Amino acid sequence: MSTASAEKSAGQRWQPFEPDVLAALGGLDLKARYVVEGYLAGLHRSPFHGFSVEFSEYRDYQPGDDLRHLDWRLFARSDRLCVKKYIQETNVRFYLVCDASPSMAYRGAAAWGSKLDVARVVGAAIVWLMLRQNDAAGMLTAHGLRGELEFIRPSQKPSQLGELLRRLDLLRPAPDARLAVLLEHAQRLFHRRSLLVILTDLLESPDQLDEPLKQLRFQGHECLVFQILDRDELEFPFDRPSVFEDLESGARRKVDPRAARVRYLERFGAFMDDHRERLRSMGIPYCLIRTDSSPWPALSAFLAERGRRP
Repeated sequence: MSTASAEKSAGQRWQPFEPDVLAALGGLDLKARYVVEGYLAGLHRSPFHGFSVEFSEYRDYQPGDDLRHLDWRLFARSDRLCVKKYIQETNVRFYLVCDASPSMAYRGAAAWGSKLDVARVVGAAIVWLMLRQNDAAGMLTAHGLRGELEFIRPSQKPSQLGELLRRLDLLRPAPDARLAVLLEHAQRLFHRRSLLVILTDLLESPDQLDEPLKQLRFQGHECLVFQILDRDELEFPFDRPSVFEDLESGARRKVDPRAARVRYLERFGAFMDDHRERLRSMGIPYCLIRTDSSPWPALSAFLAERGRRP
């Protein structure tokens, strides 16, 4: 825990997932465990769906029905041949799709980590939760100087958590990594219907992301988008003329923030509204994660959305 954190008054109660506590924790596995265990402490019923068979209702026996499903006790009581009907819940095949484009490297003064740092922690926590539910977890991302594809097939084996955490920990921004290209690869690599958790700052044109997302939905995949943004991007709090650099293209421009703030916020707001509206029209849940606050709201929204599934 940081010195500043330790100096908080004794009468002030800690809230779960303090950003400065997360920032002070050591490795990715420790941060992910902190988030998960803190969440599970207040979780009453898991909304994830692992493998189970749940009784639904009876129906009358019909010739050809499997005799193993006959309820002989009911027959002894009522002289009726009835078959038990069940609801079958199967394991989820889950992919973490992590955007590692250069813009994900940004970290403002108020943030507890870069956007990619936050994506790592949130992604690791979700992987942890999914594997606890006996679901098969995998990952798709791009890394390296040329944005080489990194694909880990879903698995439930005990070593999968360590492998995914290790790969996430090694993930670095890649100059040629683009989310649209990553989603196009997903269409080719994900053969069975799966759950896709997409971690990204969404700083790509909605037109470029529209078609690959529609194709993934057409293929039957369920998608969830967690948009990770810095306070600087959302509020543009600068007050002195500065040189701003586009992390994607490397272009630099001197800007007076006081003159540009209103126009910037208007254009950025319209850009984000366009993204959100397109996601809504495709039935893709969306959640915003800020790098200056905890990932608790994102995980809560994710679990609540899973819990609303029929």
